[in-house]
Amino acid sequence: GKSPGRRVERCRERKQGLFPGTGTDQATMAVVWSANLKRRFYAPGLSGASIFIALVYLSLIIASFLIAFYSEGLWLKESSYREQPQVEFGQEFAMRLLGENTNTRAPFELVYSTVAAMNVMAGGEAVRIPSVRVEKVHENRDYIPDAIDISISFPTRDFEAIRQVMGVLVFRYVLVNRVRLDMEAPIAIDYSAGVPGRRLTIDGRMALKLANPLPIRGSVRGAGEEGLFPRGRVVSAEEASFEALLAKVASRNDTAVLDPVITAWAMPLKGCEPRCAFEVKLRVRMTPEKVLYVPGFVEVCKFSWIQIIATFLFLYILLRPLLVFVFSQQIIQTEVRDDAPCEKFD
Repeated sequence: GKSPGRRVERCRERKQGLFPGTGTDQATMAVVWSANLKRRFYAPGLSGASIFIALVYLSLIIASFLIAFYSEGLWLKESSYREQPQVEFGQEFAMRLLGENTNTRAPFELVYSTVAAMNVMAGGEAVRIPSVRVEKVHENRDYIPDAIDISISFPTRDFEAIRQVMGVLVFRYVLVNRVRLDMEAPIAIDYSAGVPGRRLTIDGRMALKLANPLPIRGSVRGAGEEGLFPRGRVVSAEEASFEALLAKVASRNDTAVLDPVITAWAMPLKGCEPRCAFEVKLRVRMTPEKVLYVPGFVEVCKFSWIQIIATFLFLYILLRPLLVFVFSQQIIQTEVRDDAPCEKFD
């Protein structure tokens, strides 16, 4: 350490000033900088003061953790982000039209599906092959479709009055940012009207529906899963029914629906032969979607330690006046030392 003589000399220099003989003193000079001198309290490692301060900090850490834990939200169980999905129509669908013959008043149905078993079950007379047109709409030209227009037109006769439409259309739904998802997104249609019609128009926004938040994995979720319309195997009559298809759509944990959706029913035209047709027009809009996911370990720790530190600082600010009182009044014995003390001299 520095000798007492040097410390006395430094104190004398501060008292006389750095500019002797100039007639200046502290009252006539400006303060250009200031620094606080600390008073330090020393104690041996196993003394009562050391054990006391160690218990104080340990209690603050434990209390901060418990308060953050029981106030909920310490462990981030789910989070969300926004992403516009990449959606494609896979040219797989099943459609069923119900109505009545205006001449005989007998009910009838028209059916078509990309699954051959459903066409076989319906029988030859009920199967009508529609014309299908698909168009992707790119409004902002970012190479991600903003909407998909689908037109399915069934040839009909003038006496065939269509009153109800049932169907399932299968889309491919892909997320590539934080969550890697590649799944089938079947959209179910079930609309009935009190009067016959010639066209059903549906306009809706595809919304992701999840039973649970999606986990973050290295593999692509949904890859390799069996589709709604099985491929490469014989489909039973029970599996090929519309009731079974709708039940499979409703039982999926990860799926998509049209929400909100707007429908319009157009009245038929008289004397349309030989170009009578019933058309199902569907516009599916895609906008940035809120995706729920289970955060990883690093993300959980990032949010957890911030809550613990913030709680610790709050408790420390409340407890600091008590610590100042205990040590300044020497309630617990310590050795007090000041920074750069000045010794008295004549």
